[in-house]
Amino acid sequence: MKYDGIIFDMDGVIVDVSRSYREAIRQTASFFLRREVKKEDVDKIKSMVGMNNDWDATYALINNKSLAFNVVKDYFQAKYLGNGKTAGLILQEKLLISRAQFKKLKIKYEKLGIATGRPKEEAQFVTRNNRLEGIFDCIVALEDVRRGKPFPDSIVKVVDLLQLKNTVYIGDSPSDVLAAEAAGIPSIYIGKDRLGTIQFPKVSKVIKYLLGK
Repeated sequence: MKYDGIIFDMDGVIVDVSRSYREAIRQTASFFLRREVKKEDVDKIKSMVGMNNDWDATYALINNKSLAFNVVKDYFQAKYLGNGKTAGLILQEKLLISRAQFKKLKIKYEKLGIATGRPKEEAQFVTRNNRLEGIFDCIVALEDVRRGKPFPDSIVKVVDLLQLKNTVYIGDSPSDVLAAEAAGIPSIYIGKDRLGTIQFPKVSKVIKYLLGK
């Protein structure tokens, strides 16, 4: 591996979002559908191309055009960030890659970037809350590009900002793989499906591969 830098997706790669974003989707959809939505339903909608944005995925899961998108979004955000009375699900997020591992990756590859569909503030919360300041050279988030994944805009912007010539994008969804392909770079896919340039079932296997252990 002669990468001159690594680009990471955030959700499902840097942090576990099964109890935060995914749970916010489930709870929001359950509220508006007036029935219990299963975790499997959330996983299914999120596995579809074009459902990288969790607000879009939630709205698609509810599938009620008479319901305003912003109403769904506001309810989702109250669950995810908290509403002043109850703690936000964002606090349930745990690192999938340790700070020590990131420091080793930084030493080996020098340039580390993030291309995520999260809002900027929520992406910065992860780095700040987990003491990852100084690890990433740039974070390209929702507000930084016109089109989200599967379009390549966020990845291309990281490549340009860091002037990368031989990089790879690490993601956990079909949209991540398609975005990397459209950006003209290889991808490492985390999951059970045979997607991406290289596939690994778990994040830990990716780190072992990147660190050559």
